Amino acid sequence: MALTTDFALPRHQTTRTLAPLEVEEVVSLRGLEQLQGEWRWLWARCPGATTFQRPEWLLSWVRHLGASFSAQPPWVVTLRSEGRLVGLAPLGIRVENGARVVRLLGEGVSDYLDVLMDPELAQHGVRTLFNWLGRNGERWDTCVFEQLREDSPLLHTPVPEGWGERSEVQEVCPQVLLPWTAPGGLAAELRQAYRRLEQLGLVRLEEADASNLEAMMDTLVRLRGAHWDASLQTFHREAARGLLAARALRLFVLHVKEQPVAVFYGFRDGTHLRYYLGGSAPEFQHFNVGSLLVAQALEEASHWGMEVFDFLRGAKPYKYAWGASDTRNHWRCVWHGPEQKV
Repeated sequence: MALTTDFALPRHQTTRTLAPLEVEEVVSLRGLEQLQGEWRWLWARCPGATTFQRPEWLLSWVRHLGASFSAQPPWVVTLRSEGRLVGLAPLGIRVENGARVVRLLGEGVSDYLDVLMDPELAQHGVRTLFNWLGRNGERWDTCVFEQLREDSPLLHTPVPEGWGERSEVQEVCPQVLLPWTAPGGLAAELRQAYRRLEQLGLVRLEEADASNLEAMMDTLVRLRGAHWDASLQTFHREAARGLLAARALRLFVLHVKEQPVAVFYGFRDGTHLRYYLGGSAPEFQHFNVGSLLVAQALEEASHWGMEVFDFLRGAKPYKYAWGASDTRNHWRCVWHGPEQKV
């Protein structure tokens, strides 16, 4: 008998059983360095991954900033399917108020923190990670995951039965959708600033390459990073070298009469350009030299066919003048026993 209805009855479907993943832990810098090739391959497979999950960034962090994070070695968890790397959780343990707290590596200098999970296995991978952490529950008390993007599988995957959790919005990251065109008033202001600079002498934009990177990093430190201690400077210099080799660094310096007057330090992640840091010479700030570099970066990103210009963390008023709207970072705390206050 034929059914005459406005809907179709669902056919019987079988649920695909996902094979167990092989879990390993890496607890030394040498072990992490040996993973670099596979790590880069996995990063490229993850459409939401950012510079802050790249090996070039996190290995530099472990080498130069990790000791201030924890006296213990890293506790990185890898997941494999038939020998292929499909997940990487860059974790570490720090004692806080007597509790052993699992955190993501890269904190303090990273605007997004996260795991890397093959998109076809993302929630399966995080469930496997949680189950593995549960089996090793005698080694930790609480997991605190910060600066998680809204689409992070580490934010949305349910915790195992019997665990507790809390989550909340942590910060905003204003973003501009591309292509971008300067509003009339802003465009006029930028043209006027550029004409005023030209009256002083030759205006030139320099982009980082292998021959000038160190000098441009010197400029960045002088214009913006003078407060960085030696470890932080070494971290950024090493990370910049690695990111340049990976064609992910976007570092520009604006010169007037061959004097560097402004710097733009950012990263390219697929369809996103992320503005990490900028600075300008005090005597040139009234020429809006920093804004001229931001405008240049926005226009170039639009020309390259990129989709998003990310101002990263912080709801600073100047970001919204460029037409930015907020995305949100989240904080998630999970535990397997009595809740620990962190």
